[in-house]
Amino acid sequence: MVFHKEKIKKILIIKFGGIGDVLLSTPVLPNLREFFPDAIINFLTYQNCIDAVKDNPYINRALSFKLGDDTSYCFLKNIKKQKYDLIIDLFGNPRTAFATFYSFAKYRVGFKFRHRRYAYNIKVDGRGGEVHNVEFNLDAIRKINCPVNSKKLFIATNNYHEEFADIFIKNTGLNKSPIGIVISGGWETKKYKTDDYKILIKKILEKYDAEILLMWGIQPEKEQCEIIKKDNAERIFVTPECDIKYLSAIMKKCKFVIGNDSGLIHLAVASDVPVLGIYGPTNPLLQGPFGENNITVVNEKIDCLNCNLLECPIGNICMTELSKDVIMEKIEELISKNKIEI
Repeated sequence: MVFHKEKIKKILIIKFGGIGDVLLSTPVLPNLREFFPDAIINFLTYQNCIDAVKDNPYINRALSFKLGDDTSYCFLKNIKKQKYDLIIDLFGNPRTAFATFYSFAKYRVGFKFRHRRYAYNIKVDGRGGEVHNVEFNLDAIRKINCPVNSKKLFIATNNYHEEFADIFIKNTGLNKSPIGIVISGGWETKKYKTDDYKILIKKILEKYDAEILLMWGIQPEKEQCEIIKKDNAERIFVTPECDIKYLSAIMKKCKFVIGNDSGLIHLAVASDVPVLGIYGPTNPLLQGPFGENNITVVNEKIDCLNCNLLECPIGNICMTELSKDVIMEKIEELISKNKIEI
């Protein structure tokens, strides 16, 4: 299909998934805005992910869909009513594919996912399993000849978020920029375990004159943070309950962040904080912290890495048997790579 850039006045980007999935799609936005400087660009995601793109300077509006509500017809009707010229479906599940098709947008961009390819008239081959998720998302705009001049993850924060972070640091009693540790994770097999974090943190505090800031996503993870904190209450702190923009502002206070594969790891990257990612069942080459400032560590002694299993039949040894000394070496590498004073 011949693509006429000059006919594009209104664009919708669709990206469902988790916080991390949405953040990994944000590099699309500055490039699209540069290519279509005068177009209306809207971004549609799940309601619980909207803060990841809200107030993003490269879009006009962040729109949300609440999963679980029986509003599919209204959802479809509203998209069609908006009369978009271009829809880019970065998610490609049955719902988003049909919404793209039903929109009757002149140009409908999406990936060639099995039975969903019918929805698109500009089909992207998609290098899933071959390239990092950031590059995978960018392939969609490359298909319409949009130049890629930026690959940076982005989240918008403002003075209110920064002030919140300043007050938290002051009231908590942190004396210096802490080392952030994210213990959250969507799957249990992706998560580095509480007891392992306790041992790792002990090693960090023995080696460095540092303080630790534990970060969490859901209530059970906060409880795990409190268990870890008991080992050294004077040097270990826990973030408050807050939305991701406030957490981003807090992350910016950290020297660097350590954690397993999770949306909050990608939030740290979007917040311009160096990251050491601990990986096992997921592939860091595809879902790792993106960018040259960040590194990852895996248990290279086992041959079942990147299995993507939600339940492990052999005890999640990619995590539980990952050497703490190897992680400490990677921390040194991260510090050296980013010239961090500690």
